[in-house]
Amino acid sequence: MKKIFLGAVSLMALGALAPAGAADLAARPYTKAPVMAPAPLPTWAGLYLGLQGGGGWGRSDETFFGGPNAVGFAGTQRYDINGGFAGGVIGYNWQVDNIVFGLEGDYHWADISGRSTEINLGAGDTYFTKLRGFGDIKGRLGWAAGPALFFVSGGAAVGDLQHRYDAGLFGPAFSASQSDWRWGWTIGAGAEYMFAQNWSAKVEYNYLDFGKSTLQYTPVAANRSEWNDTVHTVKVGVSYHFGGPGVSRY
Repeated sequence: MKKIFLGAVSLMALGALAPAGAADLAARPYTKAPVMAPAPLPTWAGLYLGLQGGGGWGRSDETFFGGPNAVGFAGTQRYDINGGFAGGVIGYNWQVDNIVFGLEGDYHWADISGRSTEINLGAGDTYFTKLRGFGDIKGRLGWAAGPALFFVSGGAAVGDLQHRYDAGLFGPAFSASQSDWRWGWTIGAGAEYMFAQNWSAKVEYNYLDFGKSTLQYTPVAANRSEWNDTVHTVKVGVSYHFGGPGVSRY
């Protein structure tokens, strides 16, 4: 009986001590999982260099000034020109939130050409136009949506143009040629995508108007042809950006 009583007392003592021991244990600390900072979006700000190329098509409008020189003579012609080009680009962007604005210059070696229909029936004489190179200096204004940029552009354009009259059966003595640089204007739009760190790819459309070119046939000022050349271009390119730090999320 005594042993049973001592065992019961021991159990009661252990039961009383157990809550106190549990209370003495430190509570398990709770730590909040660290919040991952969002990756910075690419910035379009800074200097960039690139390569680009594509195709062009347009119209060469020739107007002849002077008297007809043969039966069936049609001195004024309108004809299509087309071909390809390749070149490079350099530019600098500034960025404020989503708005991107900058300056860009490019130059392309080109072979965009075309020939008129026959001018004198049966004689085989024609006009010929060739755009051998062109470039522009323009401003750009765009809207950045993460790694994508949508932009419009416009400015001055310059072209290395050759115009020629091939006299056909009348022989080279009657032929004439003129090559010169013509300044005009350009306007366009495009989209660009930052596909890797510092690297972007783009597609762009531009309309170029090179103004008026003149080919003088004789010392008589009235005996001449004047051309107005316009070209549409679609170019694709890739650029490397040297720009600064990422911008905050929009």
